[in-house]
Amino acid sequence: MRSDYGLYVVAIICFIIAGAFAASYTITDPTGIIVTMIFLLIGIISAAVGYSARPKAITPATQPTPAPVTPPLLEEMPPTSPPPAEEVTPKPPPPQEPTPSTPPIVTLPTEPEQPVKAAEEEKPKEKPVRRRRKKAQ
Repeated sequence: MRSDYGLYVVAIICFIIAGAFAASYTITDPTGIIVTMIFLLIGIISAAVGYSARPKAITPATQPTPAPVTPPLLEEMPPTSPPPAEEVTPKPPPPQEPTPSTPPIVTLPTEPEQPVKAAEEEKPKEKPVRRRRKKAQ
């Protein structure tokens, strides 16, 4: 039997005894409260130790993968494919126009423009009515 199971059984027995003392003694009796607290404390401690003593999940040990071995490069390698007949040279990008050093002046209208309303979608005037199924009898 694993040790954590035994500790769980001890914790359950301590909780049962503490419950019996709490039910049988009145609040004014100090010994009943002390005995109840001692059994609760022993139950909590044994449950915590049982939880920490449970066996851990075994994970398979992963072996480090060896680094891939690359073959040494030879300095004198013959080309494996024939050279292309026409080589395409990339075209240089078109020259950009010089940007002006001063930003353009924007005139604001005196009256604020009304926002342009997007074409409103036409909504159906009535919702389609969903019909209920008749109950099978």
